[in-house]
Amino acid sequence: MRPRFFRGFRIAIKSLMGHPLRVILAVVSISIGVASVIVMVGIGKGAEEEVYRKIEGMGANLIVISAGQSRAVKGSAGQLGIMTTLTQKDSTAIAEECQLVKRATPVHSKKMTVKFENISYSTRIIGALPSIQEVRNIFIQSGEFFDEDENRLMAPVAVVGPTVAHTLFAGRDPVGESIRIGKVLIKVIGVTTSKGAVSGEDEDDQILVPLRTAMNKLMNVNYLSNIFVEAGEFSAIHDVEARIRSLLRERHRLPEGKDDDFTIQNQADVIEAQGSVVKTFSLLVGSIAIISLMIGGVGILGVMLLSIRERVSEIGIRRAVGARRKDILVQFLVESSFLGVVGGISGLLLGLGGSVAVKYFSGMPVILDPSYVVLSLVFSIATGLIFGIYPSWKAARLDPIEALNTKA
Repeated sequence: MRPRFFRGFRIAIKSLMGHPLRVILAVVSISIGVASVIVMVGIGKGAEEEVYRKIEGMGANLIVISAGQSRAVKGSAGQLGIMTTLTQKDSTAIAEECQLVKRATPVHSKKMTVKFENISYSTRIIGALPSIQEVRNIFIQSGEFFDEDENRLMAPVAVVGPTVAHTLFAGRDPVGESIRIGKVLIKVIGVTTSKGAVSGEDEDDQILVPLRTAMNKLMNVNYLSNIFVEAGEFSAIHDVEARIRSLLRERHRLPEGKDDDFTIQNQADVIEAQGSVVKTFSLLVGSIAIISLMIGGVGILGVMLLSIRERVSEIGIRRAVGARRKDILVQFLVESSFLGVVGGISGLLLGLGGSVAVKYFSGMPVILDPSYVVLSLVFSIATGLIFGIYPSWKAARLDPIEALNTKA
C-alpha cells in the first residue's frame, strides 16, 4: 500500500513539473486568494482595534449626561432640546450620592470663533474643571493644564488641541501665545496629545478653558451643557446610569410619566454600536477575500481538468499495466493538493508582505491574527483538495480501453 502511494506521489509531482507555466498560473490564482484573506482580515481587525482604542481614549468607563432630551416630532427624531436645568450642583450631587461613581466633572461647551493675528477659526470651546483630564483621559503634549486656582480666579488661560494648534499657529509653538475668544484675550498654556476622530468628531479640534472662565467671561451662562461621569468599574456602568437618572429626576422634580430633561449616554452603548459597525465591515472584507480564494480554487479546477484531457492516454497506459482506480485518484488528488499547498505558502508570504506594505504606505492599522493566518493556509490546502476531487474522480473513472484509443 505504502509503496504504491509513494509511486503515485512521485508520478504526480513529475507530471506537474512537466508543465511549469500551468502550475505557476494555478499557484498564482490560489496565492492571490490567500493573500487577500490575510490582508483583508488584517485591515478589518486593525480597524476594529483602532475604534476601540479611540473610544477607550475618551474614557472606558465614561458616562455623558447632556442637557436636553431627544423627542420625536411627527414621527421623526426631533432636535436635541436646549435645557438650562443641568447645574454644577447636579454634578456635585452625582459625585457625592452615587456610590459607584468615581468622578464627575461639569462642562459647558459652545462653538465660537477664535482669532490669532489675522487668522479666524471656528472651534469648540470647552469650559471644564481640571478633573476632566482624568475623566476624559486627556494628556498634555507640551506646556501644562490649568489648575483649581486658575478656575477659581477665572484665569484667562487655555489648553488647545493639536488641530487648533496646527490651524492657528502653523507649526509654531502655541504655548505662551495669546488668542482672542469673543472679546476676551486668552493665553495658551498647553497643547493636548492627539486623539483623532471618534464617531465622526475630531477630538483634537477643541480648546479647553477653566469652567468659571467659560461660564462667566466667554459664554455668560449659569447652567451646564454636559456632565462627564467616570464609573468605578466598566461592569457597573449600567447600574451607575440608572442611579444617575433616578437622582437627576428627583433633583429636577420630574413627576412619573414625564420625560427626562437630560440625556444619558454611556461608553458601553457606544462600544457596542461601533463594534457592530466594525464587525459588519470585517465580515464584508472577509467575504470578499474568501470569494477571491474560491476563484483560486476554480483556477485549480480548470488546470486539473485540462491536465486530465491532455493525459488520457497516460491514464490508459497506467491502468493497462496494473494501476487501480484508487491509484489514479490518489495521483490527481496529490497534484491538486500540491497546488493548494504551494499556493497557500506563497500566498502566506505575499499576504504578510502586503500587510506590511498597506500599513507602511497608507498608515492604516493592520493586525495579523495568527489564527486567521493559519486558517487561511489550511483553507487554501483544503481548497486545492476539494477542487481536485471531481477531476480526480473523473480521471479514475476513465475506461482503460477508451483511454488508450484516445489521442492526446
